[in-house]
Amino acid sequence: MAIRQIEAIPVAIPMLRPIKWARGEIGAIDNVIVVVTLSEGTQGIADAPPRPTIYGETQKSLVTIITDHFGKALAGINAFDLGSVWSAFDAIAWNPTAKAALDMALYDAQAKALGVSCAQLLGGAVKPLPVNWRLRLGTIEEMLAEAEQMMDRHGFRALKVKCGVDRKKDIEVLRALRKLVGDDAEIAIDCNQGYSAQGLLEAAPDFEELNIALIEEPIPARDGAGKRFAAERMRVPISGDDSCMTPDDVLHELKLGGIRSVVIKCARTGYTQSRQILALAKAYYTPVHNGTQADMQIGSAAAAHFACTYQTPHAHEFSSFLDAKDHVADRDLVIKDGMLIVPEGPGIGLDLDPEKLAKYRLDK
Repeated sequence: MAIRQIEAIPVAIPMLRPIKWARGEIGAIDNVIVVVTLSEGTQGIADAPPRPTIYGETQKSLVTIITDHFGKALAGINAFDLGSVWSAFDAIAWNPTAKAALDMALYDAQAKALGVSCAQLLGGAVKPLPVNWRLRLGTIEEMLAEAEQMMDRHGFRALKVKCGVDRKKDIEVLRALRKLVGDDAEIAIDCNQGYSAQGLLEAAPDFEELNIALIEEPIPARDGAGKRFAAERMRVPISGDDSCMTPDDVLHELKLGGIRSVVIKCARTGYTQSRQILALAKAYYTPVHNGTQADMQIGSAAAAHFACTYQTPHAHEFSSFLDAKDHVADRDLVIKDGMLIVPEGPGIGLDLDPEKLAKYRLDK
């Protein structure tokens, strides 16, 4: 089962509304669909979402590195020989999203060849997963209306709130949301590095009073000393995201002691490195949950299969596909009663819809 062909297909899918956070905005889903074809014809698929402001990758650079470099380097390698695959990856610096997509496409192909789900291949079992809805930055009225609408429509019982621009407004929003959702709903916040350590500590009593489940990347990602200083003086756990892009990063942050939760994003670490991060977190008795990176249905399904392999006290972030007006998968993902119904079947449980792919691809 050698790797015969690798395709990187740029797509542009309109969004219902842009996603805004403290350090940027996404107005359209300009992702890259990766297709790996094996020698006997089995195909694996994955979704590569570029984040130039964070990883330095663009849609064009993803297509180039995947087709012109990794496509040639991986040709002829056995699809199950991930050691050789990652040796080829390591020969080229960075490009995490490109490597992650290829890694997951290979796992998808492996699972399809074996007739099992990716969850089974990874040591888990397909099951519904609790998910949250990510509230984008807006006015208090807009954020409350969005929360109420999505909770009514999909039964969300967990919210992830974008913060980090205006601390006073953040607390006002969180108070209003807590009143809206009640005491039992999980509220996590993502500051996208928008606070200082001192500002975080000034807001900490309010976060504790409001029973905030976790605070994702509240201060500059590389300020490990600041995170530890804050973590030792507040009860709400700090969750590492931008500071935890690689297994090496995660080990460094866990040793520093500033984070008490880790966000795993399969879109940047694939399955191979995500498993390494999970093992590191377990060794430090630190909970993890899966985050999102503007993943479409394909990326969300792939990450969900990984999340089926471990337990977590927190809701996952598998709802970003709801921001898209359409998709290129052959069937819809469903969120019901706040749970993602993880698709069953071989691989990630989804394939490409040829007609929709033809409609949204940019290279033909």
